[in-house]
Amino acid sequence: MFFKGLVTVLVCDALFVILGIPLILRKVPRNVVYGFRTCRTLSDDFVWYEANAYFGRGLVVSSLISATAVLMLSGVSGVSQRFFFVSTIAALLVPPLAAALLTLRFTRSLTPGGPTTGYSASARR
Repeated sequence: MFFKGLVTVLVCDALFVILGIPLILRKVPRNVVYGFRTCRTLSDDFVWYEANAYFGRGLVVSSLISATAVLMLSGVSGVSQRFFFVSTIAALLVPPLAAALLTLRFTRSLTPGGPTTGYSASARR
């Protein structure tokens, strides 16, 4: 009965994990398409790689939390279709949003150029 919604959320969570891994590994250079993009992250390599690694970890963890919550909810008997729908939407949106907000807060603590001068993105790879 809830199979389509369950599969949709699990596929989205898997996609978030796949998108998060290159960020964690610091494989994504500064760009305007993919990554945690703010004026601050786009202006400095150190801030870009640190913020995106942090966001990637948050995205992976939040996706695992979301998938676990939806799988647990799908196993509960007597759940109405409307409740399942609203809960799965919340489970899909709230954890990544929390990861983004935490990353935004984290980027404020980063000093452009890094803890040492002469930071090079190639040094982190």
